[in-house]
Amino acid sequence: MSRQENYGSKQVKGNELMGGLKIDPKFFDGKGRADFQVRVHVIEARELKGKGKNGLSDPLVQISIDGQKQHTKVFKNTSSCTFDHLFFYDFKWKPQDFMKHKVLVQVMDSNTVKRNVLIGQYELDAAYVYGERDHEIWHKWLLLTDTDSSEGSQGYLKVSVIVLAPGDQEKTHQSDGIDDEEGDEDSEDLQSMILKPPNIDTQGYHLNVFCYRAEHLPKMDAFGKADPFFEVRFGGNKPIRTSVKKKNLNPVWNEVLRVPVFTPTLSNIIDLKLFDWEKKSKSNDLISSTYFRFTDIQLEEMAPRWINFYGPPKTSVGTMFKKGQTEETVYKGRALVAINAEIEDSPKLGMGPTQSGKLPATDAYVFRLDLFEGTEFNASGMTSAYVELSIGPYELRSKRHRIKKGSVSWWEAVQEKTFTLPKDKSQCPDLFLNVYSKSKVAKRTRLGFLRIPFAECVGFGHKPTWGSLIPDKKSSAYVEGKVPGFIAYRLDIGQKRQADQVKRQKMIEQKLKKYELRMHIYQGRNLPPADKNGLSDPYCQIRIGKYSAKCKTIQETLNPSWFETVTMPVELPDPISYAPNVSVLCYDWDAASSDDLLGRFDIKTVEIGQRFPPSPKWHKLYMDNPEITFGEVLASFQLVPYGERKNFPIPQLVPEYKDCIVEISAVGVRSLLPYKMRKISKPAIEFDLCHSKMKKKEKKKMRHRTQPSNTPIGSSSNHLETFRIPVKLPLNHLFATSVNIRVYDHGKMGNPLVGAGAIPLGTFLPWADVPFVAQNIPPKVDKIPGAIEEMDLTDDEDDGKMEKVKIIADEIPTNIEDVNEIIIDHFTFETEHNEMGFVGIRTIPEVRETFLEEFVDSDEEEYVGFKDPKEGRNKTNYELEHELKELPFYEWELTRGKVRGLSAFEKMFQDKSRNPNTVRSVGKFKGKIKVYDTPNMEDLEEPENLQELFKPTNMVVRVYVLRGMQLVPKDSNGFSDPYIVVSNGKKKENIINDRENYQKETLRPNFYKCFELRCVIPGNSELKVQVFDWDRFSSDDLIGETIIDLENRWFSQEWQDMNPKPVEYRTLWAPTSSNPQGKLEMWIEIMTEEQAAQTPQTVLEAPKPLPYELRVIAWNTKDVVFMDKNMSDIFVTCQMNDGKKQSSDIHWRSKDGTGAFNWRYIFPVELPARVPRIKFQLWDKDILTPNDSIGEANINLKGLFKRAEKRKTSQTIKQQWISLLHPNHEDEERGKIEVSIEILPESEARAKPAGLGRKDPNENPHLEDPVRPFSSFAPWRLDKYFKIGWGKYRKYVYCAICCLLCLVIMIIVIYLKSFV
Repeated sequence: MSRQENYGSKQVKGNELMGGLKIDPKFFDGKGRADFQVRVHVIEARELKGKGKNGLSDPLVQISIDGQKQHTKVFKNTSSCTFDHLFFYDFKWKPQDFMKHKVLVQVMDSNTVKRNVLIGQYELDAAYVYGERDHEIWHKWLLLTDTDSSEGSQGYLKVSVIVLAPGDQEKTHQSDGIDDEEGDEDSEDLQSMILKPPNIDTQGYHLNVFCYRAEHLPKMDAFGKADPFFEVRFGGNKPIRTSVKKKNLNPVWNEVLRVPVFTPTLSNIIDLKLFDWEKKSKSNDLISSTYFRFTDIQLEEMAPRWINFYGPPKTSVGTMFKKGQTEETVYKGRALVAINAEIEDSPKLGMGPTQSGKLPATDAYVFRLDLFEGTEFNASGMTSAYVELSIGPYELRSKRHRIKKGSVSWWEAVQEKTFTLPKDKSQCPDLFLNVYSKSKVAKRTRLGFLRIPFAECVGFGHKPTWGSLIPDKKSSAYVEGKVPGFIAYRLDIGQKRQADQVKRQKMIEQKLKKYELRMHIYQGRNLPPADKNGLSDPYCQIRIGKYSAKCKTIQETLNPSWFETVTMPVELPDPISYAPNVSVLCYDWDAASSDDLLGRFDIKTVEIGQRFPPSPKWHKLYMDNPEITFGEVLASFQLVPYGERKNFPIPQLVPEYKDCIVEISAVGVRSLLPYKMRKISKPAIEFDLCHSKMKKKEKKKMRHRTQPSNTPIGSSSNHLETFRIPVKLPLNHLFATSVNIRVYDHGKMGNPLVGAGAIPLGTFLPWADVPFVAQNIPPKVDKIPGAIEEMDLTDDEDDGKMEKVKIIADEIPTNIEDVNEIIIDHFTFETEHNEMGFVGIRTIPEVRETFLEEFVDSDEEEYVGFKDPKEGRNKTNYELEHELKELPFYEWELTRGKVRGLSAFEKMFQDKSRNPNTVRSVGKFKGKIKVYDTPNMEDLEEPENLQELFKPTNMVVRVYVLRGMQLVPKDSNGFSDPYIVVSNGKKKENIINDRENYQKETLRPNFYKCFELRCVIPGNSELKVQVFDWDRFSSDDLIGETIIDLENRWFSQEWQDMNPKPVEYRTLWAPTSSNPQGKLEMWIEIMTEEQAAQTPQTVLEAPKPLPYELRVIAWNTKDVVFMDKNMSDIFVTCQMNDGKKQSSDIHWRSKDGTGAFNWRYIFPVELPARVPRIKFQLWDKDILTPNDSIGEANINLKGLFKRAEKRKTSQTIKQQWISLLHPNHEDEERGKIEVSIEILPESEARAKPAGLGRKDPNENPHLEDPVRPFSSFAPWRLDKYFKIGWGKYRKYVYCAICCLLCLVIMIIVIYLKSFV
């Protein structure tokens, strides 16, 4: 019997999700959601069933995920086509709901007036795809089916699907994702070049879901009843339902739902939902849902068993489920269900009756609940509390006890009860331990609850357990961001015969023993800001039961250093296992209001030892969800018997130090955002190395501030000061403090704090082997996830009007002032700035995967006469910053704002869909940190003269952009129209906008341009290279950008020594996404004006495609099936890729299946070609109705094109016969066509001209008029009818005329005789 996989009821435990997925808590938003991305590359379709009157379809592919729909363009009258369309979907999903999301792929026959008709479809589980290797389905052929059709296959669709969670990257594939069929260069057999349908061996199944009965359903209607029915969804089939049992909370169905399944399948999740039918509403109310795995059912059927359902409270069912919230906080009933999979060659969707299922065996279980203590209840105004244990439909309830200062002392053995439940413990429902409170106004309020799996409580003699209550968000007692409380309990469950042999443990209130609880608190790091200045004034409070104590407050920092021991005498139960947990709450001190909670962590008291821990641990802070953390505290704990505390002296927390010198080279600030709508005018930078153990005089020595500066401008001011500060630093890097950075604006009243940051010193200690990771170095990206490489070498221009560039707005305003405001010589600048547990089924034929060792492409080698500008230059597969051993300066982020301590007004405007654990970035500090392992200043050389080094100099920057690669599409057609914008400010002199030279419909543009800018160094160090998508009727979209620090290049001796400058592959990023958006192949040069005048620009010339001409001749046809009674009116169409179809003339009234054409088709092509395929279609001409499709053949010309490209001369495939087929007539040859193919270079084609069809110049070769039977003519040729009739019936005409003359003579004779 297969196990139930009730994913919908499982909560997220830790960050371990399906397949070992771990999501960093920083990626979760305030609702516990994380960013997921789904990318679907629709490649090509083959053998699509014809739905039109002509026997073919006009296919398009529609992708639907969570109600978001996108579709490809329409291809007219075809059964096979290449879509090459990439879809991107971004979602915010809760990890515990991940298995509910589906990717529905539908191929539709497009209609202009009527609704589109489904050809076939396929559904994939997002969770299944993620569970595959590298989270992808790569180059898979999908077998399309339609449950409404009695036929099997409806065609084949080739796709790649990728599902990425935060932090994932796509694997690099050498293939560009289109044509995996190599093509033999030497082959001249056209029949072997015909594209065939994939060979997929399928097996049909009937997935049978037996719905027998349900019990204990909740009241869903106004009159205390429900109208339940079941619904099953799987594999893209239409949902199938049982009958509705009206006004019944314990319905009996005895019905089986049959769902057709064809394996191999990429769907694995069987979705079983229980609904309440609504007569007057369009949508039914969801009671609950559960999920099973098809692979489990295949291995072993699931016999009748009870399936337990859970959901939100019944008072909020409608609102919570309609909003997509699926908090399962209460029991919602159970259902008797069985599932199996039976082999069936032609499975169909259906429903029918079945016999009653055998009820699972039951047993009597004894429940013993002991309650001890409850602490930290959020019970403002509450007077008493009680506990209710819910076991399915059964309940145990304690007595009410008074709440005193948020705590309750129960020490109650709740009355033992016996309940009948399934003998199989896996079928028993989860237990809900609910804590209710009562006030003078409210009769009953649920403070919180614990959800406990039944199996965890089976057995007798359990030890007391402390549980952290889960908040009930619909309760009036709910306080956002706070744990509702803790409760100590013991729960024993066992069969009655076992319980009779085990006496219940007595509830004797434990004696109290006095202890001294010690919290050794060292440091905090990356704490959440709670003040408007972007900082906090943190202190920590330790709590256990009614006892509490706190440490000192450290002012204005997010990285405090306490090095303090907090001691607290406490009386705790003996044994200590009955004691509550130790809670540590970190607060932000406020002078005029209540302190704001920054976060908390909890320690089990029983795990705290007597001795001093040699190494403290970092504890992550959380609010109400332990999985969503922000900030850490370094601490350790001791619990010493009070009488023995002298035997355990309080240790010295301050670690062993050594005297050192910290050198801070403060270059300045960069790109500071305005403060309160006003530009930064005159900032000063303060560096703070203080900790709480320092005296006031020592703290003054540890704080150093630069002089205020507005040179060249305030937002990007240069300070150019060096500080050498004697300081004691720990030998253990774990205890190293941070240099707190604060930027104050001295040009405003009160010198407000406008930015803050921190530099951890642990990575700079000479004796510590800790790698330093610079913030201003972009991450390495091998390949853009989900992107495809498109080669479009056209240089189309558009005469549309210049439109305003739209940059997708970041959450941070981008009105950064231009640093190049100053005037130097003739330069003019201005200051304006605008694995998951899924079993993979991998029986579908796969494309062999290859991997790139390096990212660098070499496509230019395919072009004749192309001189590669990269020749002689070194290449780096990433940004050059990764290759430089040491940058001259580094940057650290400055922040502002807060995420804790929000006022009611601020919460009104807080975007709940955005991650609240994000501080706004407002600029950067630029400088350098160095630690000298000596206390003597005399041992050091003179510091570098920053004033001399940063003497303003007029410079010329040349940006050479060669290619864009793997760009993310921005248009609905799956492509973009990219162009380059290079800037070093906002004035015209600082911006080069190349919009007029946008490249049409490509994801791999060839730019090959040099952009030359004038700038001042030092100055605005950011060189921004942006790629935009051109739009005709709307503002342009930012695809992505890369930023280069010019100062770090110019002042780097290593970079100066690189000649010529190396080519780098820079990743593009967008402010609205954490995923890379493409790459640029480029290099930059920086030189003085004098050097620029003497050094000409490197000439860049884009590789040009080779123009060729493809000539195809249709000579004859034979064995063509009749589409009319005994003949066909044949003509042949030929199409290159998705270009315009060319049609031959018509061979009318073919009565023997033959046709003569001698018809030439001509197509201009360019080499190399992305997908060189040609399509022949055979048609029967109809006058009053649509033409009938007889058959078609799709030929892959990849080998021929490669041969022509390599040999640079014309190449020919001689005249030969190929067969034509039709997907609506499987295994039936529909006719043959005799063709020949020739491809010529453009120059040779001009020398050997040829006309379309048989038009002039009818040469190379000359095509004679086809010899067709005399009967071959169009229906409107009446003269032809006369000629045919005269030749065939003239004897009869002559006889008729003779007879008529004889008759006339006889009449005349008889008439004349009457007068005689």
